[in-house]
Amino acid sequence: MNIPSRRGFLGGVIALGGAASLPLRAEAESVAQAGTPAPVDLTATDTLQVNTKVNGVACAETVGADESTLSLVRERLGLTGAKLGCGQGACGACTVLVDKAPACACLLPAVALEGREVTTVEGLPAELHPVQRAFLAHDAMQCGFCTPGFVMEGAAFMDRWRATHGATEPSDAELAEALAGHVCRCGAQVGIRAAIRDACAGRFDGPEKEAPRYDARAKVTGAAKYTVDVMLPGMLVGKFLRASVPHAEVVSIDVSAAEALPGVKAVKTFVMAGAPIRYEGQALAAVAAQDEATARAALAAIKLELHQRAPVMSAETALAADAMIIFPGGEGAASASEGPVLKAPWAGNLRGPTETNLLAKPKRAAKGLAAARAGEGQLIEARYTAHNQAHSCMEPHAAVARWDGDSKLEVWLSTQSVDDMAEALCERYGLERANVRVRADHVGGGFGSKAGVDQEMTTAVDLAKLAGAPVRIAFERWEELIVGGNRPEASVNIALAADTDGNLGGLDAEAYNLNGAAVGGSTGLVLRLLYRSKNKDVRDYDVITTTAPGKPFRGPGGPAGLFALEQAVDELALKRAEDPITLRKRWDPNPGRQRLYELALASPLWRERDAQRGEGRLRRGVGVAAAAWPYFLSKGTRVELIGRADGVFVARCACQDMGQGSRSALAWTLSEALGVPRAQIEVQLGDSDAPRGPASAGSRTTPSIVPAAEDAAKQLTEELVELAEDLFGVKGAVMGHGGVDHDGGRLTWAEILARAGERRALGRRRRDDDGYYFAVDEFGWGKAWPGAVVVVALEVDTATGRVRATDGWMGLAAGRIMAPPVARSQGLGGFVQGLSYALYEERRLDPKTGLQLTTNLEDYRIIGVGDTPSLEVVFDETPLDGVRGGGAGLAELATIGVAGAVGNAFAHATGTRLRSIPLRPDRVLEALRQ
Repeated sequence: MNIPSRRGFLGGVIALGGAASLPLRAEAESVAQAGTPAPVDLTATDTLQVNTKVNGVACAETVGADESTLSLVRERLGLTGAKLGCGQGACGACTVLVDKAPACACLLPAVALEGREVTTVEGLPAELHPVQRAFLAHDAMQCGFCTPGFVMEGAAFMDRWRATHGATEPSDAELAEALAGHVCRCGAQVGIRAAIRDACAGRFDGPEKEAPRYDARAKVTGAAKYTVDVMLPGMLVGKFLRASVPHAEVVSIDVSAAEALPGVKAVKTFVMAGAPIRYEGQALAAVAAQDEATARAALAAIKLELHQRAPVMSAETALAADAMIIFPGGEGAASASEGPVLKAPWAGNLRGPTETNLLAKPKRAAKGLAAARAGEGQLIEARYTAHNQAHSCMEPHAAVARWDGDSKLEVWLSTQSVDDMAEALCERYGLERANVRVRADHVGGGFGSKAGVDQEMTTAVDLAKLAGAPVRIAFERWEELIVGGNRPEASVNIALAADTDGNLGGLDAEAYNLNGAAVGGSTGLVLRLLYRSKNKDVRDYDVITTTAPGKPFRGPGGPAGLFALEQAVDELALKRAEDPITLRKRWDPNPGRQRLYELALASPLWRERDAQRGEGRLRRGVGVAAAAWPYFLSKGTRVELIGRADGVFVARCACQDMGQGSRSALAWTLSEALGVPRAQIEVQLGDSDAPRGPASAGSRTTPSIVPAAEDAAKQLTEELVELAEDLFGVKGAVMGHGGVDHDGGRLTWAEILARAGERRALGRRRRDDDGYYFAVDEFGWGKAWPGAVVVVALEVDTATGRVRATDGWMGLAAGRIMAPPVARSQGLGGFVQGLSYALYEERRLDPKTGLQLTTNLEDYRIIGVGDTPSLEVVFDETPLDGVRGGGAGLAELATIGVAGAVGNAFAHATGTRLRSIPLRPDRVLEALRQ
């Protein structure tokens, strides 16, 4: 049976045999039905001269009939502030103004611009629009990829609002309507809403103020450059040929027709006859061509014949006695783990148990549970399930590779670790470290999906080598949603007991992690982190299915594990007729969370929770959950500090900032350590040529770079004090605020450096006073235990099943906070992502074919501005004992407990417990009926 490719997964013609043939995805371009694809005349595209104005400058361009406005401004004019986020007008990242009205540049044909005026974010006033100034002050951004789109929409809305309403505040509903077509994956919705509201009210009509975020101005003006913005002379377009079926065997693959197409410079295959296809989207081949159209034509020319097999989508199918083994012998599975994958036995498509009972006493857990079953205490036994969540970073996975001869390589990469990727490239290609450079000036989100060696990087490098020219590969949105990374689905069976005194009697838990074609799930492991007790028996299993491999996602295993554990804790509290926070206080010895429990008990949201419940159609409830995450660090981190002759201090580190605020943490740290304004600090990140830096993963970045920067500042200022004595002949020189105090007065650092010239110091991340639990190479697990407590209020519409969050409070006990406004934004972002996970997001598969249905941002639902409630984040800044620098990271803590609080709020509102997320309307209505 011959079936044409219809989505660009499989080009040209494929022949399917074996199991019943499955329908393939729709493709905009038509291709031949059989045999050799129809020839494509790449020069015959209709063109039209368009006369327009872009940012006030007359522009005459000859454009193709299907060329978009976004392509015109980005590729032809080099105005890269507007971004390609989805290509379907669903995310708002491409927003520009056309005759002062917002438009989706990815959908608007360039031919429609005749006689019209286009304004991109680069065309806003140099002194900044009030909305831009408000974004700076409110820190209404994180990674910044979506920021220009929000700014353009917000500026147009403010101008319309002020024209009709004057300097007044719009309502939340009016703001939600205006921003409905925009997505912020990092979760900056609270700040975005506040910024545009305040700009409308006239609060930012005055001059620009210093932003708390180091790179905020670059982000609100579109000056921040991401990997997808890199444009090199002679650069080729790279694209993958991907499997459009989830399970098959390759019979044959023929790329000769693709290689023969004019404009195709390189073709690489990843499979041969007999190779298995284990998931939809698996890379089969890749091409590099002179432009996008030629690359697509090359994919369409590849002939592929498959022997199709039935998909394995669920645990029930994977574990059936007659199930086909996806990884015979357990070889070849990818890793879904953020760290090393622990050893475990295999049995068909089941891997495990992975032992997570270090220092635990499983027999004591069994004894406690047996006692509760015999009536000596209380017992909860239940099964909880959590869905698969796509990372869906707004900047897709992207790489640009350029060779200089055979021995020097430069790569621009959307990555969470420029340093580790440079090391990996050296090892893979046998290159000297000095000859490999990886750059990530700005990264448009990662959340764990960009922490490893991924295929877009190695393929761009290989194609560039084959073609003898630079190659860029950037995922399309459907690729990002299918193979860009996902938080694995999980099922957790829990038995939890309280003894007769109300103490934790025992916990037995089995977690089944559906990682797709990957292993290393850690949902069960997370249950070991909270409520310190040896009365636990926890086991992790991996279930292999023919879906895309899972990847680490912001607190791997945490949201699903705590959704289960924290609901079970609440159920026990209800059985005991005890306040849920009071029970947690008794079980939990963590000093930071003890202080947060007190704050939560005193919060109006918790105190008034029963008074707000309601008894009609709309029910309201308030739930609580606790969270714990280890304190990780990279021991080998170095920060170079350069004191320039002009008095500016430059910090360099092979770290990266994907929105978590690493640049800001360094700027605030050094401003405090040196006693100079942040304007005198220059931070250079995102370059592997700098001294060794940490990966941005596992909340380890800030605890690694801040102590190293402080060490560098200490070394440099000590040298400058000595230079003050030597060069100026002063007596009694000691370090002061911003310079040297001496018997005759003071000298600023700038004065000393002006005479001494440039000076450098290399700080390192020294060992904590209390050491580590363990360390592997540069990675360390510290002894401190940061904590969080989350309170969420929900409203449940019992007629429609719709659930929305109305309020939220989060306390974070992570020690010393650097750059508090930026840290608050990260806390709010984690909160918003947690709500999105619990209420809206879900990967959906076709139950017959196994193909993913949620392949765009219209079908894959991410929380929007209108869905985001009023949220509060507070910090307990009591220093963490023994931690150099006094603080830990926040990214994981801020998101992993939210789903548990949502589940408990739903139960409080309705008296019914839903043990599966997301809380979809159909599930809600079914639970209420029962």
